Amino acid sequence: MSWKLGSTKKSKDARDNGVVSRSVTPIPSRPTTPRPPGVLVDPHAHLRSGMLTIRIFSGRGLALAPGVQVPEVIQKALDSSPAPRRSTTKRESYQRKRNWWLPYVVLEFDNNQVLVDAMGGDLANPVWNYRAAFDVSRTSNISVSAYLRTAAAVHSHEDMGNDLLMARAEITPALDGHYASDQWYAATAGSGSFHLKVDYRPTRAEPLTIEAFELLKVIGKGSFGKVMQVRKKDTMRVYALKTIRKAHIASRPGEITHILAERTVLALVNNPFIVPLKFSFQNPDKLYLVMSFVNGGELFYHLQREGKFDQDRSRFYAAELLCALEHLHSFNVVYRDLKPENILLDYTGHIALCDFGLCKLNMSETEKTNTFCGTPEYIAPELLESQGYTKTVDWWTLGVLLYEMMTGLPPFYDENVNTMYQRILTDPLLFPSDISPEAKSVMTGLLQRDPSRRLGANGGEEIKKHPFFAKYVDWNLLLQKKIQPPFKPSVESVLDVANFDPDFTNEEAQDSVVEDSHLSETVQDQFKGFTYNPANEHLSESVNYGHVMG
Repeated sequence: MSWKLGSTKKSKDARDNGVVSRSVTPIPSRPTTPRPPGVLVDPHAHLRSGMLTIRIFSGRGLALAPGVQVPEVIQKALDSSPAPRRSTTKRESYQRKRNWWLPYVVLEFDNNQVLVDAMGGDLANPVWNYRAAFDVSRTSNISVSAYLRTAAAVHSHEDMGNDLLMARAEITPALDGHYASDQWYAATAGSGSFHLKVDYRPTRAEPLTIEAFELLKVIGKGSFGKVMQVRKKDTMRVYALKTIRKAHIASRPGEITHILAERTVLALVNNPFIVPLKFSFQNPDKLYLVMSFVNGGELFYHLQREGKFDQDRSRFYAAELLCALEHLHSFNVVYRDLKPENILLDYTGHIALCDFGLCKLNMSETEKTNTFCGTPEYIAPELLESQGYTKTVDWWTLGVLLYEMMTGLPPFYDENVNTMYQRILTDPLLFPSDISPEAKSVMTGLLQRDPSRRLGANGGEEIKKHPFFAKYVDWNLLLQKKIQPPFKPSVESVLDVANFDPDFTNEEAQDSVVEDSHLSETVQDQFKGFTYNPANEHLSESVNYGHVMG
């Protein structure tokens, strides 16, 4: 089963230049435990358990950037519509439909995003009056972003991409105890401010079962189970839920190792460009992973649709991925399967890396592994030569991805996989004439066949200092998601599944009953530690059916 959040609408089997093989060939390895580098690192320090409530009332002084005009479709609606006024009724759907021309706001916490349309006000002073509750499993910032629609076909929502950012505010709530605030927050990007009431309350970890979720849509399927869009009944937050049948993975060597490795990695990481784990729980028959639902589409879908990206857009995605990979490496984790299909875009256009089933744990700076796995177009030379490989294999794949984004195809692509492997080992690296010298230089460094001489062999910082990135990227702002993405996907709301295959979404969402799958105690013992309770993550390693974080 693919461990990402589903498939895009368009086929992944064809491109203008031929059939693309995206197969994965994992070979099982023994279970290991991650060792964060350095004795001072506490991998659990960011974990929390509680509920965060955000009430956004209104904005004031919002404005487009100097020189940017109000889109014609918006201006016409303003000129022909009655003056918007603040709504005091509960007719929210009607009111929001009336006021589609006013700025909408995206509330975000820990990669969970909620789009809120205005209920009244005007362009500079919109009124939202909306309350949202977020499950807290780790420390994170609150982001509030106001956008003005630009689409000519707003009424049919055919295209909501590249809407105009008017203002963004970042809030860092104190999550070490009860936290409450009610104030105006000035924009950190754009102009204006937002009136918000924020309240955080720690909670005890309570038992969680599948009954805690409303099942909405199927968004992916595979041999071990399926992935569904679900809504948590108490907070109303929408998540992606992976269900995995224990009997199916127990019957295949190495698969228990892979799912436990994915769960371990997801619990360790705390990075803005990695899809976070919110919950994991189990019953005697199934495993459940609950993650943020990211519905802006796979990078593959957008790259396929547009053919290639310009240099600035490619650099932006590569920079965010570099931060994600560097974060994984800090926990001695090698990702090993970077490709456009495993990269999602969120509402606002930022990267969300997913699918951690092929991660390798316990990889120190000099540690080598020999497992042959990955995607043919992205396989590094050292894998093909069976030399063993280190963390630097991820920098090769980053180079392949950057090349594919800027040219439309991987550098050594061939329809025949064996021919492609030979090209990876021997062919010179060639560039189209429109690639800049800085881009050529960084890709040549990343695609160095000798791992010891590859750019990044001395760590991710070495790549960050390359002129291709260093001259254009403020890494502190990037990590805080304060750099405006070059593209905003077309996403109508958190419930939008338009970027997923309708073959899945048209199927009824249900948690199927497992019959005659009584597993022995020995097999059940292998799932110890799967349940995720961030409040006790460093203590609990026992099977406790139905028990998870709050």
